[in-house]
Amino acid sequence: MKKIIYILVIAAMCSNLSAQNDTLKLSLNQAIQLGLANRFDIKGNHLNTDLARNRLTKSNKELLPDLSANGKMVYYGQLQPSIIPAGYLGFTEPMKIAIGMKNNTSLALDLNYIIYKPGLYTDIKIASNNLLLEEEKNNKTDINIKVEIAEVYDNTLLKSLQYEIAKKNESRYKEYYDLTKGKYSNGAILESDMLLAELDYKNAIAATEKQKQDYILSIENLKYKINIPEQSVVILTDSLHSDEAGIGDVLSTDALTKRSEIKQLAIEQGGNELQLKKARQNYFPSLSLFANYTQFYQGPQFDYSNNFYWAPVNYVGVKLSIPITGSFKNTNSVKEYKLKLVQTHFALKQKTADIQYEVQESLTRLYNAKQNLVTANDNYLLSQKIYKLKKQQYNSGSFSYEKLLDTEKSLSGTEQEYISAVYSFMIAKISYQKAVGNY
Repeated sequence: MKKIIYILVIAAMCSNLSAQNDTLKLSLNQAIQLGLANRFDIKGNHLNTDLARNRLTKSNKELLPDLSANGKMVYYGQLQPSIIPAGYLGFTEPMKIAIGMKNNTSLALDLNYIIYKPGLYTDIKIASNNLLLEEEKNNKTDINIKVEIAEVYDNTLLKSLQYEIAKKNESRYKEYYDLTKGKYSNGAILESDMLLAELDYKNAIAATEKQKQDYILSIENLKYKINIPEQSVVILTDSLHSDEAGIGDVLSTDALTKRSEIKQLAIEQGGNELQLKKARQNYFPSLSLFANYTQFYQGPQFDYSNNFYWAPVNYVGVKLSIPITGSFKNTNSVKEYKLKLVQTHFALKQKTADIQYEVQESLTRLYNAKQNLVTANDNYLLSQKIYKLKKQQYNSGSFSYEKLLDTEKSLSGTEQEYISAVYSFMIAKISYQKAVGNY
């Protein structure tokens, strides 16, 4: 049912894309789902699951008996003679006599059925375990793609913020320039001050254009990551502050149940246990049943319709195979998987400790980044008030343009601190969500 809903959501987004002049409004979650549906590497990786499932089916079919039909026809243009010694069959001297039929044809059915083979059912369990491992590997690949898309999405929001701030800076410098030009016309300031204001304004225009270019490139990068047409117009509906309210304490034990790395190691551990079990089973003998039913035709030519020349033959038997030298060779396989079990056990312990630390560290970084962002945002809002006051004072002639630039440096520093805080919060948020297994 979830899969059907997922397909309907993707179809709705795609239809919306074509119906509204290639304009697509995307939240972060929608961008991630669209990327997972569109990316070719995801589709290719998911085929590994199909391959593993096929190998499982193949292992199950090993339980079926092997039944085969075959036919054979041998025609002798000249029969090989047999030597009859003297004294036999009334011959006083050795004689050559060709005994047999020129046409020898056989039609047979062969049956082989494994009654007991060490490791046969274990092979099926190994194949089933490998399927689980491939599914979890696909899940890990999907998680990496989700994180990648989330980083690009948030980076696009950051570039949008930088572009908006650059436009405000340009507007501010334009006001400075207009005020300075008016003062110069009235003879209140020197020409050098007016030219400096003009230069600052032109530099602000250039900075805005650069931020616009960076923003456009980030949009193009997002479209590439989710594999949609270049001509599509993308509008991001989330904001950089969308997830602030969702930050909360998460127990590291909860993260351990979600993290794909732990799941993969646990599955690998199960696989090593099965491999060790199979290696030990290789010491046991195997038992199989075989049977054959054959119709033989022996005749001078090709008179297959003559029942006289046909004769049935059949047999049934069992075969017991006991490994002798194979048992000595198998000792190293047993030792190998014992060592792998210990190795995976230590890897699982270390990864558990790594994730527990990662969760606590990322949560601390996220709280710090959130607090820094709140402070930087307050400072940024305060700087806008200062700007308005300083502009009024400059307009009234309270101080020179050079002193106004000193204030502008403080405003620019506050803006950069705000942008840096936003970026740090964005990175911390993604790291935290990844650490707790929310992707």
